Amino acid sequence: MVLVSSPFSGEAGATTVRILPGQNLTEIAAAHGTSVSSLAVANGIQNPNFVVAGTTLVIPGNAGIVLASSAASSGSSTVLVTLGDTLSAIAARNGTTVASLAAVNGISNPNLVIAGSRLVLPSAGTSYASASPVSYSSSASGGSSSSLPPQLLNHPDRLALQPYFLQAASNFGVPASLLEAMCWWESGWQAGVISSTGAQGIGQLEPATVQAMRAQLHNPSLNPMVASDNIEMSAAFLHDLLQQTGGSARLALASYYQGASSVRLVGMFTSTVQYVNGITSYLAAFS
Repeated sequence: MVLVSSPFSGEAGATTVRILPGQNLTEIAAAHGTSVSSLAVANGIQNPNFVVAGTTLVIPGNAGIVLASSAASSGSSTVLVTLGDTLSAIAARNGTTVASLAAVNGISNPNLVIAGSRLVLPSAGTSYASASPVSYSSSASGGSSSSLPPQLLNHPDRLALQPYFLQAASNFGVPASLLEAMCWWESGWQAGVISSTGAQGIGQLEPATVQAMRAQLHNPSLNPMVASDNIEMSAAFLHDLLQQTGGSARLALASYYQGASSVRLVGMFTSTVQYVNGITSYLAAFS
């Protein structure tokens, strides 16, 4: 943990804010119209994932915030990309689609967005041909039809992972749709993703969680960067959290994101509620 004991003085009259218990830089940046990176630079914070309640932060002016499109300056609605955000998560929160966001903002790689940037939200009624949900029938899931995320349907290599999710869900007695939606939110079913905190692979497992699951499953060779192994560990971890929370999917998801002890002690952070709501919004797509 990095202790920020002497806040950056900045210019005279600079706006400051005191960190409240449970707050993080993402929430503070969003509330004050700035970016996590700008806050970190202005306050000499080396690790933006760890801040101390009671610390006073200097709020930079408009440093670090770049509008993704000139449309943002002409009255269009915009949204700030926070740490850990994905286009699919932003689309779900704002009632639009990944394809529409990508088209409006000129994003060539929808799997890569930059924390601290602003995205223009498509106007109501705006549609793009590639944004339409596609119906997909899977014999592996009993032949049921569901509208999977377009980005998943556009990547056959990721779609091919569905049998691993179904098998792991069956092995550990967790709902397949919950496991699939959670991992979709975490990584977009991308095996090579590593977060700024070191979380790895499809389920974005922290190194400590990987070690715990290896021990629990009696398999020290499990590799979080191998899709099938990561899915197995993610399913096992989700099973444990469901047991700890009496089968509550919302509390299990919150514990996966925030930590079980933290959720028990202080409840869900605002960012945790967004995380849980985002994943549950995808359950129907994966059922």
